[in-house]
Amino acid sequence: MRCDFSLCRRRSAWLKTAWLLFTAFFAAAILQPWQARADSIWGPATSGPNFTGTAEVEPLGSWYYEPWAYGYHDLRYGTWELAMPQRFAIGLGHQLEFDFYPNFILNTAQPPTTPPGKSATDIGLGNIHFEFKYGLTTDADTYHLLARPALSIKTITWIPTGNYQNLNPAAYNTDQFGNGTWNQGIGLLFRKRFKPFELYGEIDEIVEFPTEVHGGYQFNNGIDQLPFGQSLHMTDGNLLYWGFAFEHVINAEYGLGYVLEFTGQWQNRNNLFFGHANAPPWSYWWASPTVEATWPSTQRYQVTWGLGALLPVYEWKFPQSIGPIFTVTFYFNGKYGRRGE
Repeated sequence: MRCDFSLCRRRSAWLKTAWLLFTAFFAAAILQPWQARADSIWGPATSGPNFTGTAEVEPLGSWYYEPWAYGYHDLRYGTWELAMPQRFAIGLGHQLEFDFYPNFILNTAQPPTTPPGKSATDIGLGNIHFEFKYGLTTDADTYHLLARPALSIKTITWIPTGNYQNLNPAAYNTDQFGNGTWNQGIGLLFRKRFKPFELYGEIDEIVEFPTEVHGGYQFNNGIDQLPFGQSLHMTDGNLLYWGFAFEHVINAEYGLGYVLEFTGQWQNRNNLFFGHANAPPWSYWWASPTVEATWPSTQRYQVTWGLGALLPVYEWKFPQSIGPIFTVTFYFNGKYGRRGE
């Protein structure tokens, strides 16, 4: 059966119109929930990883204070170092954040580092460091893994405030709280949320400036020591720092969840600006599982809690470290809310 040309053209136009309307209706029905999710942001306040930074920056007027503590215990040498960084971070606006880290250290030495029946303990201020972080991108969709992640870059500066000179032989190196070098680094940070999970990543390249050290000085691998009576114009190799973490938020209201984190450092035999290094190279790779919770939590104020452990995966010319980790963070949110919102 053949139809009139004009009638067939009208029927074809009707069919095309119906098909377009159906397609538009179907797409709207299917995509509307996805669009609604993309327009909302998922991201509860949680403790997060211990050694891997977050790519989001604090908004203007928002800030937080994070005291935390983690211990290094080397069973071979009977040494214990408890690091107690105190982190202050504030949003400066224009996607900028400033972080300031004073660090207090408690050192303890027992046999075989000390003679039988003797021990030594000392506490002091370690090296201070500060960072400027700039947000490059924000998380485009906090419900889907393949959406654009949050990225940021940062500069890192260490100031050698920790004691590293005039060391007392009777202290068995517990009176050293820094390595005496000015350090400058740059870093790249990554974060991706896809409810109820989060991924974090960080990689930093750090240049350590030469310094003069004297007898009793312990190199930054925590093992080798310059004999008393000697001096050295010391050059450390470049330092590569990295961290990666996976977080599962089980209950968003109370920030309940867990974090599986891996972190490490590698100091090589050459310095980018100062040539061959005469300080020993070393590297390590740690695992850091943590459980977390948030309480109290309001729009303007949150407190997050984390309890975990530091477990050695691989260590080369570095202490065989194992120990606990505890952190608490006090968030004070300004009129622009929390980071990542």
